[in-house]
Amino acid sequence: MTSKIIGYSLVAASVVLGAAIFSAAMVNSGLILQKEMVQPRENILTTTVGHVNLGKVYSESRGMDITLRNSSDKSPAAINLVDVDPNNFSKELHDALVKLAKDVNESQKLSGDKAIKPEGLAGNVDFTLNIKTYVKYIAEYMPMYTLMIKDEDIVIDKNETFENRITAEAGRIAKDSSQAFAFNSFISDPSVKKK
Repeated sequence: MTSKIIGYSLVAASVVLGAAIFSAAMVNSGLILQKEMVQPRENILTTTVGHVNLGKVYSESRGMDITLRNSSDKSPAAINLVDVDPNNFSKELHDALVKLAKDVNESQKLSGDKAIKPEGLAGNVDFTLNIKTYVKYIAEYMPMYTLMIKDEDIVIDKNETFENRITAEAGRIAKDSSQAFAFNSFISDPSVKKK
């Protein structure tokens, strides 16, 4: 009789332990919210490695990085734009190309009609263009969190003008990212950067 009671006790303990582990996993993954810390579902991001519980989101900003470097060596980036607005990057890109054209003209001692204009700037070797889009959050549980939306490398062939190709590719990637931007926005107007 006592062995029968011990057997029932072990089965009951196993069921309780299993239910506790299952419930803890559900709470941990965000499927069941704890009563003390009830969070709206919209403040939980789903990433490729799991869920991120932001809590209350204080600010968010969309950003894009544009980097252009020589494909054949490890030289510093010819253009390195960080945290530009994905919907309005043309001025920053043009300013960076003006600076690059000025540096090339000074190093090759070109002036007047022979000087290279920013619109006509091209490489004599292939260049790699890297464009990243992301959303930065400042939130209750994650003080500073960056959600990567896209990270793409594009090869710009030699003698292809930089400005037209970079503008086209950055515009395409910004457009491709717009749905992910909208899906992962928790504040009504995320286009306003809050720093």
